[in-house]
Amino acid sequence: MKKKPLYRRLIGIICAFILILVATIFISPKVTLAATEPKYHEWDKEQEHVGLSQLWFTDRAANGRIPVRQNWSWGFINYQGKFVIKPQFQLARDAFNQDVAVVNRNQLINSKGKVIFQDKKIEYIGWFDDGLAIAKKSGKIGYLNTKGKFVIPPTYEEGTSFYNQAALVKKNGKWALINTKGKLLTAFNIEDMDYGTHYRKSGLFPVKIDGLWGSMNYKGQLVVPAEFQDQIEFTSNTLAWGLHRDNYSAIVRQDGLVFPLDKYYLRLGEPQNGLWKIQESGEGIVDVSGHLVVEPLDDQKVILSGDGSYALKDMKDPSSRWKFYKKDQTPLFEGDYTEVEAFSEGLAAVKINKKWGYVSKEGDIRLTAQYEETKPFQKGSAIVRKNGKYGLIGQRGEAILPLKYDEIIPLIERDNYMNNRIEKITTNNPLYRVKLKKNYGIVDSRGNILMDVKYEHLVFERADYYHDIDPIGTIRYAAKARDGAITTAINIKTGKRIFPKYEFVNYLGDGMYSGILLGNNKKYVIFNTKGKEVFRSGIDG
Repeated sequence: MKKKPLYRRLIGIICAFILILVATIFISPKVTLAATEPKYHEWDKEQEHVGLSQLWFTDRAANGRIPVRQNWSWGFINYQGKFVIKPQFQLARDAFNQDVAVVNRNQLINSKGKVIFQDKKIEYIGWFDDGLAIAKKSGKIGYLNTKGKFVIPPTYEEGTSFYNQAALVKKNGKWALINTKGKLLTAFNIEDMDYGTHYRKSGLFPVKIDGLWGSMNYKGQLVVPAEFQDQIEFTSNTLAWGLHRDNYSAIVRQDGLVFPLDKYYLRLGEPQNGLWKIQESGEGIVDVSGHLVVEPLDDQKVILSGDGSYALKDMKDPSSRWKFYKKDQTPLFEGDYTEVEAFSEGLAAVKINKKWGYVSKEGDIRLTAQYEETKPFQKGSAIVRKNGKYGLIGQRGEAILPLKYDEIIPLIERDNYMNNRIEKITTNNPLYRVKLKKNYGIVDSRGNILMDVKYEHLVFERADYYHDIDPIGTIRYAAKARDGAITTAINIKTGKRIFPKYEFVNYLGDGMYSGILLGNNKKYVIFNTKGKEVFRSGIDG
């Protein structure tokens, strides 16, 4: 039999190989990319937002160890980007705390990555506080120490994390406060509660007992008696407003003192220099000790200023004039104004013949009524509108920012959600977002342009207090809205942009930050307070 030429035999071998390969592809079970991804609960999926073979930071760090994921496995890197614990865990949700970290939901590792505790019957382990972490086993809640020992056995229906050596646990549908040894600080008589981090500053949290609300400290003492129909909260203020069980209003102090009022009043806003604006059929004022300063008469309008001065008018009487008073009820002046606003930096906006101007506390017209709209003065300047255009003026009426903009609004409101609670932002240089035609920019109270008016999209996203620099604001902007937005960080006190090379800046701890480089080839970077890079991922995001 005549042999086939060599090249024909090679072609036959290649064809056979291709046929085998094709058959393998179609016959073998298909393994999709999604199948390589571990299955997580919903609360895990929120933290899993990256693609396969990419390195992304979780923006959580402690003791210089940052949990990162690479090829679907989690490990820990240092600030130089080197793996101090190689990727090997299915999940590393949190950073190290008290020299241990939780991995795979039911394991504890030490700083070398060695598993020092595991229990497959544990459904999850929480964050360590006061040396203990909440853990759920066989459907019950208990508390582990850093060695994995149940210091408080899993016997409760629900529980909170520890703070200030105390935690709340639930049994038979009611809550009690316990200490780190599991000792009861209260009976199981708390029907409802709020144990959020926003109450940690005051040291009091709301509790409901026998159908009424009060406030408890971390020793289990009921500082504010449970006598109120609504939740008593101390977050950004040392005073609270409550509706007593007997249907009268009361001012409640953080030390537990209660100042009852004679009836039910609606509170308006927050206290101003010891005075609180209230409303019944009309508006009035009480001081923070519950004494009536201005009786809320029918159809009475009250304007309360930050310094405690106020103005009032009988709105049902067309001949009535606005009467201005000092905080001590000493008369200041009267005026025939259509509307008035609160005093700010010594001047109050007043409306005369459909136009707004400003008066002093002596009643003198300091700035003539020529504006269609006015705002309070902040750090020497105020927003005004004239001939349909907005600008900033000084207290002598001088133009700080030309009256040419279609919109000016405060970029950062005075109250913002920071550090898990509402906090006031204090700055000597308020920032504003301005609009000209379709574009936005940022200016400060001195008229300086901080971001040119050339962005179709520009919004303030959040404010954060970091340990190493002044408060930071995050701005999201885009030159063309259709192209997608990027972020930048600004120093709230100075208005200066910081970290301008990065977007999605987050604080890691120990004076270190992470962010994404701007541009087409986005890479994750770790850098310090001065913006100096110590690590770059080298992998396109």
